[in-house]
Amino acid sequence: MTPSLRAMERNVHPFERHMLTCYVAALAGEGEEVWARWWRNTEVSQWVHRHHHLLGLRRIPAPEDGVDAPGNFAARDAVFTHLARRRSKAAPQPSALERKLAWLGEEVGLGTLDRSILGLLVRVSVSVEFYALCLALTSHFIPERLLVPRQEEVNLRNIAALLALSPAVASRRLGPEAPLVMFGIVEDRRDNDFAPSASTTRIARAPHGAPDKLRQILLGIPKATALSWEDFSQLGEDGEMAAAILEAAIKRKARGINILLHGTPGTGKSAFASVLAARLGLHALFVGESVNAGEEPDRQQRVGALALAQKLSSRMERLLLVVDEAEDIFVGVDDSRGADRRGAKVFMNNLVEGNPSPTLFISNHPGRLGQAVLRRMTYALEFPNLDRSARARIVRRAATRHGLALSQGDVHALACLDAPPALIDHGLRAASLCDAGTAAALRATSSVLKVMDRRPVSRESPKAEFHAAFACADEDLDHLTEKVVVSGRTDISMCLSGPPGTGKSAYARHLAGRMGLEVVEKRASDLLGMYVGQTEQNIATCFREAETKRAFLIFEEADSLLRDRATARHSWELQQVNEMLTWMERHPFPFACTTNFGVSLDPAAARRFLFKVKFLPLGRAQARALFRHTFSIAPPLRLDTLSVLTPGDFALVARKAEVTGDRDPDFLVQALAAEMEGRPDAVNRPIGFLPISSAQ
Repeated sequence: MTPSLRAMERNVHPFERHMLTCYVAALAGEGEEVWARWWRNTEVSQWVHRHHHLLGLRRIPAPEDGVDAPGNFAARDAVFTHLARRRSKAAPQPSALERKLAWLGEEVGLGTLDRSILGLLVRVSVSVEFYALCLALTSHFIPERLLVPRQEEVNLRNIAALLALSPAVASRRLGPEAPLVMFGIVEDRRDNDFAPSASTTRIARAPHGAPDKLRQILLGIPKATALSWEDFSQLGEDGEMAAAILEAAIKRKARGINILLHGTPGTGKSAFASVLAARLGLHALFVGESVNAGEEPDRQQRVGALALAQKLSSRMERLLLVVDEAEDIFVGVDDSRGADRRGAKVFMNNLVEGNPSPTLFISNHPGRLGQAVLRRMTYALEFPNLDRSARARIVRRAATRHGLALSQGDVHALACLDAPPALIDHGLRAASLCDAGTAAALRATSSVLKVMDRRPVSRESPKAEFHAAFACADEDLDHLTEKVVVSGRTDISMCLSGPPGTGKSAYARHLAGRMGLEVVEKRASDLLGMYVGQTEQNIATCFREAETKRAFLIFEEADSLLRDRATARHSWELQQVNEMLTWMERHPFPFACTTNFGVSLDPAAARRFLFKVKFLPLGRAQARALFRHTFSIAPPLRLDTLSVLTPGDFALVARKAEVTGDRDPDFLVQALAAEMEGRPDAVNRPIGFLPISSAQ
């Protein structure tokens, strides 16, 4: 034996020497003939000669060349006799490793046989001596100076041999639904090779044995978040309902409580889980997110982590388990074809039935969980896309947390980013660290949005501003806006009719802004499909999108979708109007339909609009005021001869003037006249141009 090997052996705890002796004794446990067969394995006999001190043998005959040499027979028989005596000896006091393994077995509720298998696998993983023994059994000899403790698979045949088990018994205890594999304590590496999981190995190597520290290794550290409950005020009563269910479940120790958080990516579901736990004073543990050194776990590891967390949670108080991307765990479980089914259906369903601690399941695709899993959910909380007002609230609170003073314009600029709550917070934190302002926060947030393949700017394209002073309608628009906003109602529907350019869509967007809602704006022509049923499907998609986003839905040029059914000549015309009417009847959020020809709408559609507003061309005084406002010059007298001007005419001419640089009043009036004359509603109307020389 080399001096270095002797030094290594002196550091082996007596209990670990005892376990090593037990494993070797198991090889001789079936009698001398079996032991003789093992001894003929050159690597096994060499391992015994090298480690005889660990086995309690002071002397052993030196090996001779040839397996049948007399000296080798003498050594074999001496070791066999010694092992027979050692089997009856009492075990020494447990080592630190044994105490940690005993704790794990007790926590998970492992039986004696499972604990024995776990102990062997862990020792092979962390100890050179045990690892070398397994290599000897498989006839793969490596010089011990090259051996280092590492996680290594142990074949089922060797597990059975070292524990004196039949291969059938060992196989059953390492089956997919047996505790060791089911709880993710042991990993099935395929081809009958098994190894302790990364978390189990970390427990074995932990320098401490305190239960709370060991439990933290298994379950992970609760996630913290800088967001608050107020940052998710858009959830309203739904969020409060989820909190009430969890609070009651914890208080009454109710089992089988599962809440599904679902919605499109980036809506803050994961952050909300941490916020919800903090509000209720719970520890939120995100289950199965990494296995070792940040490596991504596979499905089997995640399922095992969830099963283990549920088992351990029965011994812990005020714990909330969180499973992100839950569809990856349950996908295929509901498949009716056995060949496509992933995981035992009964076992997977049991994960969401009778669990001791409440669990949040987060999914971007809830339909993939399967009906059996969905039926076992206590509550489903949908996360809508954040509207601009919700993001503005998040920006203000995050800026306060990070000590940044933002103007209203700064808040608006950041709120226009289509960013998740956590990303908004990170961007403001970056700006605070740099002692910078909004520009830095915008740059930081946009840089991440770009790699997320999300738009770094608001989804809304630039639109014309609305000014009530420059709009003419048969309703007092300022008064109507205030009444709608003060009411707090969202079941608002409007029909806005009138000539093109009179400000119908601009007013709808203005009202949405006053209500604190984002806008989903669709042109009817974009919804018309060439196939039967396609238009109806597009209509339904629009309403669902607006409902998910809790947005103000605007249909521009809705005439073709709501034309009078009495004039229909094809069945598909009736079907698309019926689809619109059905959705209009039940849509819970504001929507407006703009039309240039309100008289052609179906009577049933007209009855479904809560407000019907007719927009008109500008009056003379309004036209003069808008001319001064738009061009910053006094309007010429001949402007009064243009009787049907609209705000849209002024917007187009202003853009034209920006391009040409021409600010001459006569040019501007002539351009306005041309725009007015080109509209259908202005045909055959006298324009009454004055001679240019008489213009004032």
